[in-house]
Amino acid sequence: MRVGRIVGALVVGGLILAPGASAASCVRVGVYQDNPLRTFAGLQKTTGKGLRTVSTYVTGGTLIDPKIIQMANKRNLTLVVTWAPDGGVDKPVQPKYRLARVVAGKYDVSLRALGTQLKGLKRPAIFRPMPEANTPWHAWSGLVNGNKPATYIKAFRRVRSAVKATGKAKVQVLWAPYARSVPESTANQIGNYFPGKKFVDLTGASAYNFGAVRGLAWYEPAALFQGVYGTAQALAPGKKFWIAETGSTATGGSKSAWMAALGALQVQLPNLAGVVWYDVKDPSGDFRVNQNADSRKAFKNLTTNLSRGCR
Repeated sequence: MRVGRIVGALVVGGLILAPGASAASCVRVGVYQDNPLRTFAGLQKTTGKGLRTVSTYVTGGTLIDPKIIQMANKRNLTLVVTWAPDGGVDKPVQPKYRLARVVAGKYDVSLRALGTQLKGLKRPAIFRPMPEANTPWHAWSGLVNGNKPATYIKAFRRVRSAVKATGKAKVQVLWAPYARSVPESTANQIGNYFPGKKFVDLTGASAYNFGAVRGLAWYEPAALFQGVYGTAQALAPGKKFWIAETGSTATGGSKSAWMAALGALQVQLPNLAGVVWYDVKDPSGDFRVNQNADSRKAFKNLTTNLSRGCR
């Protein structure tokens, strides 16, 4: 999540499961932290071994800190890698980082090197290139910076090809828009950014409950994710789904109850395979697991219950 962006969630209709649909047997639970090398071990110690995934970001043209690779292997973790082709700054208009340059192969060499890094992991990595393109927040977003949704699709395919060339089966590519489009227009529909079923290994989305603050309302996990889950399943039937990044503040409701409701989505989203919690306090709110004893206990229950059956 980019700091300072508070966007209200869209309430969507409930998802009707097909007869006989059942919850996934294993949902991997993880966190994004600003400095996981310093903080992940402590969180895992207090919340349990059900915490099996760590998320990190890498700017286009750079590689992952080798110490993070080492940590993932030592602890047998799944690593989620978000690839962000920009100048390392938080603004959408960056002409040097337009999608056309991705399509032209500017990052191919570094992506192949990144794929080689990921091939060295014990567990296959989840690779999330250019997420939330259906928003106006990023240099790779489809309606800003001289970009178009059709160019995003070409860029996504190019990135996948480059990283898979060396990463092979150790890289699972995750396509993950924001759970609602901003703006919600015909040109910016989620489906306009879908690169095609054969070009994605996993689907997913990110969304947050910022709480009752700055004119926003409290939104439960189902309201955030059921709609986009249905869209993703229609575009790529049967593909596993990741809640690629999420979190809740405690402003206007119970954070621990929100975590419990997040765990219940395994029944409503039968192809749910992973959940990544945004374990950070920033200007948008306090999303930390360790905000208080209740939230810490609730997160431990969440990781324990969802991760049953994971190896």
